Amino acid sequence: MKENFIVTQRNELIEARQVNPLTIREQKIVLTMVSMIEPTDEDFKDYRISIKEFSDMLGLEGKAKYTELKAITKDLMSKSIEIPRDDGGWLFANWISSAEYQKGEGVIALSFSPKLLPYLLQLQDTFTSYRLSNILALKSTYSIRLYELMKKWQYRGKWECPIESIREKMGANSKAYSLYGNFKSKILLPSIKELNEQTDLFIDYKEIKKGRKIDRIEFTISRAPEKEIRIPRLENKLEQAEELSEIDKLRIRMNELAEGYQFDTAFFAQLHQGASLIWRDDAEQELEFLIRYVNEEKSVKNPLGFIKSKITSAWEIHEAGGRITFADLQPVKERWAGREEKLPDWFTSKDEPVEPSESNPELDKEKEKLLKKLAEKKKRTTKDASTS
Repeated sequence: MKENFIVTQRNELIEARQVNPLTIREQKIVLTMVSMIEPTDEDFKDYRISIKEFSDMLGLEGKAKYTELKAITKDLMSKSIEIPRDDGGWLFANWISSAEYQKGEGVIALSFSPKLLPYLLQLQDTFTSYRLSNILALKSTYSIRLYELMKKWQYRGKWECPIESIREKMGANSKAYSLYGNFKSKILLPSIKELNEQTDLFIDYKEIKKGRKIDRIEFTISRAPEKEIRIPRLENKLEQAEELSEIDKLRIRMNELAEGYQFDTAFFAQLHQGASLIWRDDAEQELEFLIRYVNEEKSVKNPLGFIKSKITSAWEIHEAGGRITFADLQPVKERWAGREEKLPDWFTSKDEPVEPSESNPELDKEKEKLLKKLAEKKKRTTKDASTS
């Protein structure tokens, strides 16, 4: 395997009801397959996992036996999910449509159900991404499900969910867990503990009552990057990476920085073109500044739209003969100093960009004033550094 395999799924798949829940082994197989999907793929293909990787991932002792591998893949093909649709409808689908053991090549080739295509391919909005390495170390199927749900809501920092709903989403369908006390002690608390110890997240929770009964759970989600586990990606990715263009390599680096969203090829090409015209050799650094800001600024609800709008605004300043750097863009929590700093609309707007209008003298004056202010701030910082 090679470093930083990314799992990306549409949010409807994250929220799907686990009708026939995957076991921990089956989850790891499915998520490994998902991580092998390329952003540019337009259709599913056979996802090939070597017998050695298959055995290591599933913790199979000794040399994997043909009958053992056959039983695992056969059970996997029977597992299904219920995906809700916006129009009130639903979709029942199996995860896997075919599984083939290729003995002479020492691999297992697996294919997704075609019905899952819109939930795994060509994703441009409402999706969740995370590193595969963060779930491979987990020992419980419930921990993996909770991790995915927490990743989906990480950008908000909090998520509130009814007890019955969280049970269904985690696949805790047994009657033994119908009582909240059992669900809490056997499923919820052990899962939270494992996520806090083994992944890049730290989870806390609060019980919300309706009358005397616990009705909902409010989760608090924070990131703990120092705990993040990184493992190699699959070997065939390495061969493909060597053929990538410089822009695609940059996109991959930026996607590894991005939290809760990803840049597809076409979208990133547009951003990179604009950034290169504005900042030339500093384009990568400015994009990194902007992504790190979006990761920390909790008020940003549409990261991709926000990033596009900021580059559009920066282009307007560039066209007017000014210069701006995202190094000066700081999250709200760091912008307080006894008062709230007043920033121009272009700096604080979270909307999608619009077509640039004709030059506005008042706006040009405001931009020029901001540029002077930033230049003075930079000069003071340089002076303070030289005298310290």
